[in-house]
Amino acid sequence: MKRHAYRSTRFGQIAAFLGCALLIASIAFVLFPRIFAAQVQRSQDDGAATLRLVSEAMDQSLARFSPLPTLIASDPGFIALLRDSASSGVVPFMNEKLRNLQNQLGTAEIYILDTDGLTIAASNYREDTSFVGRNFAFRPYFSDALSGQAAMFHALGTTTLERGFYFSAPVLDGIEIIGVLVVKVRVNAIETTWAEAPFEIIVADPLGIAFLSSQPAYRMRALTPLAAPNLREIAQTRQFPLEAVKPIPFSANVLGEGAVQVTLGDDEDALEFLSQSQPLNLPGWHAIVLSPLEPVRAQTLQTIVLLCLSIAVVALIAFILIQRRLRASERRRAEQGQRDTLEALVRDRTAALGAANQSLEREIEERRTTEDILRRTQKDLVQAGKLAALGQMSAALSHEINQPLAAVKSYADNAATYLQRGRLEEVGTNVARISDMTDRVAAISKHLRNFARQPGETLSAVPIADVIEDAIAVIEPRARQAGATIHFAPPDRSPAVMAGRLRLQQVVVNILSNAIDAAEGAVKRDVIVTIEENATTVALHVRDYGAGLDTAQMEQAFDAFYTTKPPGAGLGLGLSISYNIVEDFGGKLSATNNPDGGAQFTISLNRAEPAAMIAE
Repeated sequence: MKRHAYRSTRFGQIAAFLGCALLIASIAFVLFPRIFAAQVQRSQDDGAATLRLVSEAMDQSLARFSPLPTLIASDPGFIALLRDSASSGVVPFMNEKLRNLQNQLGTAEIYILDTDGLTIAASNYREDTSFVGRNFAFRPYFSDALSGQAAMFHALGTTTLERGFYFSAPVLDGIEIIGVLVVKVRVNAIETTWAEAPFEIIVADPLGIAFLSSQPAYRMRALTPLAAPNLREIAQTRQFPLEAVKPIPFSANVLGEGAVQVTLGDDEDALEFLSQSQPLNLPGWHAIVLSPLEPVRAQTLQTIVLLCLSIAVVALIAFILIQRRLRASERRRAEQGQRDTLEALVRDRTAALGAANQSLEREIEERRTTEDILRRTQKDLVQAGKLAALGQMSAALSHEINQPLAAVKSYADNAATYLQRGRLEEVGTNVARISDMTDRVAAISKHLRNFARQPGETLSAVPIADVIEDAIAVIEPRARQAGATIHFAPPDRSPAVMAGRLRLQQVVVNILSNAIDAAEGAVKRDVIVTIEENATTVALHVRDYGAGLDTAQMEQAFDAFYTTKPPGAGLGLGLSISYNIVEDFGGKLSATNNPDGGAQFTISLNRAEPAAMIAE
């Protein structure tokens, strides 16, 4: 019977657990689309607010610079320059005057063209990319101004290779147009203000070309395929390189009315965005804000998980309380049954003794006394059983709670003692150890994500010496603490490699960190960094004077979770992540033992092509 009751109770617990799990899953299934829709709406509202700010900023910037060419062109000195451009004294004076105007107004360049489109004077006359002597008759801003009207044009500079807005106005001598004055304004400063925004921002021209963008990969690319006449016009005016205006592969037109959900990329690596656009005061121009949906989905999932965990915790607490009450009720029923049984026995014996001889009264009295003692003893045993059960539960609960609290309390007590003694550095160390207990799981999660993702950073020409110096600056405090010295002599001209600057810096920091760890136990605590280059590749060598690598360590050096450090000192992911990053760059990361002692890690990368270096 007890076994049957135990099975029934066990089945009831399992059924309750499955029911609770089903309830939580149902709640998650029902709430996810609603919470996701609310999060999308919030993201849409934030994107709309950002869109208004971007539109206002663009309109204000263009309105600020558009009247400048007309005002500057009215200076009599420019009339004298165009009438007598061969004068040796007028041209230098006007060059310097234009340079001063550029500095005062915060523009990129200001220059004067004659009626043939030849640059007579320019504010950048001192620079290698001076416009003086260059002909810009092919630009529409020249022909429009020469026809008597102020004009604006946007393009990639053919000389400076920098994007900008060109504002032009005719230079008049009476009613005769004798030249054109042009003011160029770069767009880099505007894009810099968008860098920290959680959205991707685009400003598109009338042809649907992303002229400004917070995402460098979108710049000068078309939102939709361009017609042949538009491509011919771009080529004639040299507005953009034709290879640069290839379409961005959006799944839908991002210039649609209201919010439009679009995807970018193929099925595996597709990115989802919520697109919103707004026209600018400049005819045909639009500001576009792309709100990524992946963070919204992740935030929704996190909210659902937290909600489900909260429900599970509440259900667990309720289950424990119900179980306690059931056990207490069972104990009370058992005790009552025992009492009833004993009382029945006492009544039966008392009736039998009452009918006996008077000679047995003393024996009856003794038995009664014995029964009273038995009752009290039994009660004491029942009470002791209760206390033992309670003590057992308390011990289990105390063990479960005190185990993690003991370490935290120890660090906290130490921190309090150090604080009383004014030893703030040790206080910070103990507080950091307490924080490390919660940070460890987050650190493992972060390293695993970086290891898996496809690289998102565009490869470009990166000066490798600059990256090495940045990495040394990051790791230098740790090297000093370990008593190690990093030696690196940068070359006069740093070779450039094809890589992502931030990820390459991460790889160098990882390699230097391992070298410093190896140097800590060495007699000679030096870390040597050298660069070796040939016609196609550039190699970075990092050598230490530690114990080197044995055969097993050499074979597993780049495996995930493999480490020779003591527990708690490393996760074994640094070299594995670095190996994958270098492979993403098209390079190779290898390890060898130096004949003179110590290990040497080599990062071999492809040398940047001259065209990539010029563009960079």
